[in-house]
Amino acid sequence: MSSKNKEQSEAVFVLDMTPMIDCTFNLLIFFLCNINFKLLEGKIPAYLPKDVGVNASPVDKQLEKIEIHIRRGSAPAVKDSKWVWHENQIDIRVQGKKLAGLQDFYTTILGVHKANPEAKATLYPGKGTLYIDCVKVINECLRANFVDITFAGTPMDS
Repeated sequence: MSSKNKEQSEAVFVLDMTPMIDCTFNLLIFFLCNINFKLLEGKIPAYLPKDVGVNASPVDKQLEKIEIHIRRGSAPAVKDSKWVWHENQIDIRVQGKKLAGLQDFYTTILGVHKANPEAKATLYPGKGTLYIDCVKVINECLRANFVDITFAGTPMDS
């Protein structure tokens, strides 16, 4: 009796792996053929510079870039429920020239746009600038028919 148990315990079971590998490859091929890569929904188009980088191409026409710097003159008390936005609280500079207000800003950039309709506007919001400050300036840019308006980063120490 003991010799029978010994023979059974020494018996080697060999599994045929070929059908399992076939099923695995069939599943892999099935899923690869049916996969759909999702496109990014609502992605923001990035207008990257074409004159620098790996695929740099020469710029045919030098477009004027209007630099608009926005700074807040006083610290906003937005948490106050009675706080109201005032035009005189922001400092707007175009190409380094300080402007009196939004109307002066509008007339300045309208003149620039009439001189060069393909000019690009770049906003440089300073530290502490509120979203509403940027929106007011962008609205004036749109009113002056600017279509290419971009934001530039603000250095951490500004």
